[in-house]
Amino acid sequence: MGNLIKDCIYALRTFRRAPVFSAVAVLSLALGIGANTAIFTLIDQLILRLLPVQDPARIVLLRPEGRHYGGSNGTFPISYPMYQDLRDRNQVFSGMMCRYRLGVTLGVEGHTEAVAIEFVSGNYFPVLGVRPALGRLFTAQDDLHEGQHPYAVLSEAFWRARFAADPAILGRIIRINNYPLTVVGVAQRGFDGTEPGLPAQVFTPIAMAVAARPGFSQMWDRRFRWVNAFGRIKPGLSLEQATAGIQPLFHQILDSEVIMPAFRNATPRDKEQFLRMRMQLLPGAQGLTTMRRQYEKPLLVLMGVVALVLLIACANLAGLLTARAAARQREIAIRLAVGSSRPRMIRQLLTESLLLAAIGGAAGIALAIFMVKSLLAFLPSTLSGYNLTAAPDWRLLAFTFALSLATGIAFGLIPALDATRPDIATTLKDQAGGVVRAGIGAGLRKALVIAQVALSLLLLIGAGLFLRSLANLRMLDPGFRTDRLIQFTVNPRNLGYDRTRTRTFFQLLETRLRNLPGVESAGLSDMGLLTGNNWDNFVTVEGRPRKPGEEPLDPRFNSVSPGYFDTIGMHIIAGRNFLPKDDFNTPRVAVVNASFARRVFGDQPAVGHRFGQGGDPTTPTNIEIVGVVNDARYQTLRDPIPDQVFLCYFQSPDNAAWYYVRTTHDPASAFREIRAAVRELEPNLPLINFKTFETQISESLVTDRLIATLSAVFGALATLLALIGVYGVMAYMVARRAREIGIRMALGAAAPDVLWLIMREVLIVVAAGVALAVPAALGLSRFIQSQLYGIQPNDPASLALATLLLAFVASLAGFIPARRAAASDPLTALRES
Repeated sequence: MGNLIKDCIYALRTFRRAPVFSAVAVLSLALGIGANTAIFTLIDQLILRLLPVQDPARIVLLRPEGRHYGGSNGTFPISYPMYQDLRDRNQVFSGMMCRYRLGVTLGVEGHTEAVAIEFVSGNYFPVLGVRPALGRLFTAQDDLHEGQHPYAVLSEAFWRARFAADPAILGRIIRINNYPLTVVGVAQRGFDGTEPGLPAQVFTPIAMAVAARPGFSQMWDRRFRWVNAFGRIKPGLSLEQATAGIQPLFHQILDSEVIMPAFRNATPRDKEQFLRMRMQLLPGAQGLTTMRRQYEKPLLVLMGVVALVLLIACANLAGLLTARAAARQREIAIRLAVGSSRPRMIRQLLTESLLLAAIGGAAGIALAIFMVKSLLAFLPSTLSGYNLTAAPDWRLLAFTFALSLATGIAFGLIPALDATRPDIATTLKDQAGGVVRAGIGAGLRKALVIAQVALSLLLLIGAGLFLRSLANLRMLDPGFRTDRLIQFTVNPRNLGYDRTRTRTFFQLLETRLRNLPGVESAGLSDMGLLTGNNWDNFVTVEGRPRKPGEEPLDPRFNSVSPGYFDTIGMHIIAGRNFLPKDDFNTPRVAVVNASFARRVFGDQPAVGHRFGQGGDPTTPTNIEIVGVVNDARYQTLRDPIPDQVFLCYFQSPDNAAWYYVRTTHDPASAFREIRAAVRELEPNLPLINFKTFETQISESLVTDRLIATLSAVFGALATLLALIGVYGVMAYMVARRAREIGIRMALGAAAPDVLWLIMREVLIVVAAGVALAVPAALGLSRFIQSQLYGIQPNDPASLALATLLLAFVASLAGFIPARRAAASDPLTALRES
């Protein structure tokens, strides 16, 4: 330990005597380690963290695979009766539970707000092993009879934020969608549901789903899937064994369902495909990872990017250590000559390398905290549910420590080994006055610079591709106008409105919005634009029966008001728009997009044809197509144009509506008037997703913006590090060859000859780096293909532009010491050599 302390003290003295070397080495490592730590922090918080439950590794999520017969809502859902069958008859789980998440209106003492609730089975908390922070949680006895268990459990975070952690919350009445529930407990700290990123503030028994969810009548419908089911695997069973063990029971349930009356009109193919379904068990330790999947690939791509940045920084460090060791060869030779052992010298040099890595790691943590704060400001509000923080925890510290340790050893050991085996006699006689020998150190330095150039070029190529991909998405015409548009969501059913009153409210609000000063038009729809949500449904077209073995038509659906198309800027290309007279007293009508019209009717007019919602041959075709609208992208900008059917909203109003308001001026200035218009009609109705549509577009492209922006930043950082590396090696080479250059100039070599002598080395290094990078970029292109849009990963223009940019920057870095050498005085060089 004493020798180690002495080595560290000596290393600090040498750093103080070489401040430029120390600063460049620490800064290079801080940038590389800081970038990796920042991205790892996001990956840890967004991707890796497990649910805060008991033994999460034994929790599994049930996912039915195959084609279901009926409707569905959500990700990996099953019907509630199927869940009960699986819960009561399975042999592979020690317990099963189910849940359903819903946005609701919470009323407390006359104040209303929008919150998220999880309807949960009575064994939800026992199966997960979640304990109460206050009061009690639900048990199986709280979920026996529909509508008979009006209780609520709050999440600990919501209890603190909304009720100031008041212990008197127990026994208080809260109203969910105007339905009274009694608070009986608060869940343990850190647990806010089974869908990370989408926290639930309130939990209530699933037996209350019909009572507290206006208009919901499908709880016991086996053909409607809506709950997520989780199970805890019995001790001693593997995931594969549990998956195999659940299949016989699952197929028994399918066999019993296919003979039920709901299948009487199903085709033989429908029944065959239904019976071929399989129940897959997925690891459930992280819960339902809907939000996580959106960020998983982009963050892994960025982790690869910052890993390359770290490699460049490490190559820089290794080059600096090699150059410094070469400059200290006489010192090392003297110490070896007077009795120091080679292992002792290696330990000293390795201590210096590890100390630099430790200082760089500490600086990297500080830099990472700053980077994470910047990234959190960059991310959309939809990620607020993750409770992301820039504060370091033990995972972050452990990751940074391991990274620093690996960096110090891996990139300090080779220079230490090379520097401690000099030819002692030759080194002691050589006063650095002769022509420098070409040794392992010189070759290693060049190899490191070549690696830096190659890695930097890879990052520049990637940055160029991601930036062009983002530009393609931003310039893409979605099929509607995005300027001067405001959106928001309201749901009066949550306040106890029935369907008739809801329809009247929506009509009055649309009229009032349309008449506001500075408003050009207003309309509403059931599905939001570019929100990632969709509603699809099988259809049967009159006069076009399905052929044997043919899949049913499955277009996307939306319900919209007469003012919707004009407001978002779509246009009718055949037939007519919806009219105010199209209401529940008139025959149902629809408008389809051009893609649906072409697919179903070819060159024939679509207007006048009829269809029905359902895939059975006996489906009533009671909906008439009255218009055709232009194609547009509705779910995301990346998605291809879907077949789309629009129904008239006021013929079948839903619980909630997305309103769109187009203004004649800056849309942000109309927020106050819009909010006032809603409150005049219903003071207790909260507005959700209230933002300009430009904000919605930015949030829908958040992963593309994240990758493009950060890859550009890290590409520039890598180029800077490569520039430092090229400059450092060339400057060191010029200094070591000063006598040779002086002799050449004394013998008649002109300045251009000396300039070319040095620049030739630079160009060889750059050419070698490019030769390595371009094939590597082409080989790695398949890993980023899914993150690009409108551009191929082997795009020649991007490859050429990145290559020219890096070649210019690297050549400029080498030109500076080359020009200095060409302008030197040969007599001075010879005298000082």
